[in-house]
Amino acid sequence: MPTPWIIEGTIDSRWPINTRGNVGEVFPEVVTPLSYKLGILPGEKAWREAYRVLGLLKSDDFSSSDPVIIGLYGGYVYLNLSYLRMMGVRSPGSSAEAIDVSFFGEGNPPKYVPKKGDKSFFSSLKILKVVLKALNAKELPEVVAESFELASLYESQRPPLDASDQELLDFLHSFPDAFFPAFRNHMLSSALAAVVSGTLADASTAAGEPGLVTHLVGASGDVHSAQYSTDLYHIAKKVKEMPEVNSEFEAGVEGLLGRLEGVPEAKDFLKLFENFITTHGHRGPNDWEISSRTWDNTPELALMALDRMRIAEHDLSPSVRLQDNESKRLEAAKKVLPHLGFMERIQFNKALKSAPFWAQAREATRDRAVRVNLPAKQVYRELVQRAAQRGGNPDPVRVALLDPLTELPDYLNNPAAYISIIEDRGKLFDRFSEVTPPFFISTQEEVLTLEKSEEIQKSLDSVQPAQLGDVLVGNAGSSGSAVGRARIVMDPADALNFEPGDVLVAPLTDPAWTPLFLPAAAVVVNVGALMSHAIIVSRELGIPCVVAVEGATERIPEGVMVEVDGTAGTVRLLN
Repeated sequence: MPTPWIIEGTIDSRWPINTRGNVGEVFPEVVTPLSYKLGILPGEKAWREAYRVLGLLKSDDFSSSDPVIIGLYGGYVYLNLSYLRMMGVRSPGSSAEAIDVSFFGEGNPPKYVPKKGDKSFFSSLKILKVVLKALNAKELPEVVAESFELASLYESQRPPLDASDQELLDFLHSFPDAFFPAFRNHMLSSALAAVVSGTLADASTAAGEPGLVTHLVGASGDVHSAQYSTDLYHIAKKVKEMPEVNSEFEAGVEGLLGRLEGVPEAKDFLKLFENFITTHGHRGPNDWEISSRTWDNTPELALMALDRMRIAEHDLSPSVRLQDNESKRLEAAKKVLPHLGFMERIQFNKALKSAPFWAQAREATRDRAVRVNLPAKQVYRELVQRAAQRGGNPDPVRVALLDPLTELPDYLNNPAAYISIIEDRGKLFDRFSEVTPPFFISTQEEVLTLEKSEEIQKSLDSVQPAQLGDVLVGNAGSSGSAVGRARIVMDPADALNFEPGDVLVAPLTDPAWTPLFLPAAAVVVNVGALMSHAIIVSRELGIPCVVAVEGATERIPEGVMVEVDGTAGTVRLLN
């Protein structure tokens, strides 16, 4: 008998094509029942509501409330490419291919095949109205302010962490209602950001130079996902001026905050770092997962990035790298305009002006949706800790393998009864975590069994490294070129060998990785597309970036010198 994951979805025959593209950045790991029941299920509803507001959703698109846009297959989250393509099919002037470029840059997705019911005159009319308004944006849209209010409200409702188990559990169970409107706002702004940036991508392709889109989009300024890096950099510059604090950093980040408590000179640093955690502590790797690490509960993650920044001998300020940002945008626009028709020019110019606002909106609403997770994560970890004191498992990820609605309440009352269940599921979690899920799934038969995935993984683990002189091709991300020593980093908390001026090579990155971007000469990731967070943040920090370099972390040898061309989308191995 095949070994299934704890929760498993079913491929929808109307919308069969699913992909790890884009979602692999935000859900890189095996999903727990905790996050599936409390996060993904309301996330599906929120996504549909966002598309209803946009005009994309038709009443007969889905036959049930079961998740379709956000699928769970073989333990991993997938996005439904078939349905997301409707954003291109039903949006006037767009296409299914434009959505592929924006969201799912890696690989060769199955070609779009039109079906009855795909097109909708009324949907197109409503979308056109919304998109025209988006293209005329001259300031941040209203959903940004609303998202800030939603996050603040939920934080204010969190009970004190010394409240009863039942109070904390009730608050945890209220998370879906708080998450729904915040995630809806994020998906609405993401959809409009994709349409606007897709206009620029289509224009670049029409001009015969697809890479020009990296210049056209450029840096937007004041993007939340990049703000973490710049805030940490300001702290790093202060650390450089504190000999005793520097000395403690040299001894390692483990236990650093405790050691600094007894250092008089460290008072200012500790205050600065405390303020950073208060503002940005909700972020961390895999930050949609409720059981995951954050800078709030695992400050060593932020301290590691700070440690890498403080040893830089050159100015890491993004403003230095972005001095020619606007001139590159204008130059790229001049190249594109002669290839466009009259109406296309009008749309292009509007997209060029509004793109920065929608890039900011997308990242701001995402940040606030993640912020809504913070009080739920704090309450959840308090419950895990209490149960551990009564003989339960102390690992938040292991406890998250219990059903949060039916099993977790009983576990809190009787932890011993679930020890063997958690242990067995933990072993299963480890096995699923060791395999690489297929990038595309189009039929139920393509959802691999665990045993088949483990068999395929053995061949993936024996990939031959690239040779000196080889050129690895990916997708253009953030413009510019740089040369540096490749450092393979699989976890942002394990970057001890990564030094300023190195090229960061990672399997994927979400905004929690971005403090490591600032000291990097360039960024290379295995997966990604135009709307990837790796690209968005790299642009804001003025760092060359290439995404969708298949197998980069396996093929690029550790320590080899590489030349990264973010405009061409290439990585060349040097001597």
